[in-house]
Amino acid sequence: MTLALAVENDELVVEVPEHSPVRLPLAGESRASRLLIFGYPGRGRTRYGLAVLDESGLVMLEAPGSRSRKAVEAFAAGSGLEFEFRAFDTPQQARVALARRSPRWRAVTWRRAPAPLPRLRVPGARSLRPPLGSPKVWWREQLLYVLMWAVLAYGAAFVALVLLNLTSIRADVTRGDAAQGDVTWGMEPLGVAALVLAGLTVVGAVVVVGIGRRRSRHQTAQGRVLRREGQPHCRLVVVHDRLLLETARRTRELDASELLLYSAESGVTGLLVGGGLFHLPGRWNAEDVERFAAGNGLGFQARSLTHEEYLDLTAGAKDAVP
Repeated sequence: MTLALAVENDELVVEVPEHSPVRLPLAGESRASRLLIFGYPGRGRTRYGLAVLDESGLVMLEAPGSRSRKAVEAFAAGSGLEFEFRAFDTPQQARVALARRSPRWRAVTWRRAPAPLPRLRVPGARSLRPPLGSPKVWWREQLLYVLMWAVLAYGAAFVALVLLNLTSIRADVTRGDAAQGDVTWGMEPLGVAALVLAGLTVVGAVVVVGIGRRRSRHQTAQGRVLRREGQPHCRLVVVHDRLLLETARRTRELDASELLLYSAESGVTGLLVGGGLFHLPGRWNAEDVERFAAGNGLGFQARSLTHEEYLDLTAGAKDAVP
């Protein structure tokens, strides 16, 4: 990810392609005070990234990608910022640290490289990787999505066959009608059958997709799905009494019995699942969280935290979705 740093009028300007410049204050409360280059073990290699931290060590902005340590350190020294290099032992430690958001946290979106394994996203965001627990329900859901795509592809194929059949021209040109160019459009019985099947298939696909979307809205209203507002995508789902955490990259099963919705005095909000098992920062609708907990037999608590309580609570999480 290409990223440019500059200082203008007591502000740290972070420029990212295809995104408006992000301006972080260098003075006052919750100001940018440190540039952090971090690394953590990934699949076959070490992953690196750059984060901007405030005076409390909370993340104001995070961008993945390897960068020159000397260049970043020189920029920090010339801009009056501290510099730190931190190597995390596990990816979980990195996610926990990056999920500790500053009150001035800014989300930055960019185009990522395509994932090595394609994912099905109809009607919701789901991963092709099964959860850690029993995958029986997961496989049934994935089969539904595969059939849905198969129905759409089946309909498209028959529509193509119909169009090819309709555009086949049989011209019977004789001496008597050569001047007027008598052309006859014909459709074989196979084309008629293809047209009927294509119509039924397209109608069936629309019905299936509509049912899936209506089911998704119904699950939210009934307290079976809980979504985090904004990006990155994250939601909690209960399927056959199993609590699943779905993100854009994977689905995992959580062994948790309580939800803690917090709001720090600085304005930072988030959700803690299972007494600190998972930290999910961001905006969560309080009514939806309470309905989700009550409908699935989970304990629910809403707390207002001081700044020190927020630091202690988020530092003790075992994993997180930044």
